[in-house]
Amino acid sequence: MAELEKFTLRIDPSSVYFFRFILEGYDNMFVLSTVDQRVGLVEVRAVKGSVNDLLLILRSLKSIIGLDRTDSRCNALDNGTTDDLIRK
Repeated sequence: MAELEKFTLRIDPSSVYFFRFILEGYDNMFVLSTVDQRVGLVEVRAVKGSVNDLLLILRSLKSIIGLDRTDSRCNALDNGTTDDLIRK
């Protein structure tokens, strides 16, 4: 089984299903789990080699899914690295 990296993100609660639908289109690269639907807290598990793809998806959807830009750990979307995303 492929090794996965876990990212915790906060998005607009009304966008959780849309975001899940988008990630499912990438066939076995990502798995989205809802941690708290009320506040839009989600975990995305990404296959190790697809982290850059996830970053590109988040960049392109950040305003559509309401990615919480007040969280400094999401600065990676602006500087092109994944170091500031919440990783576990």
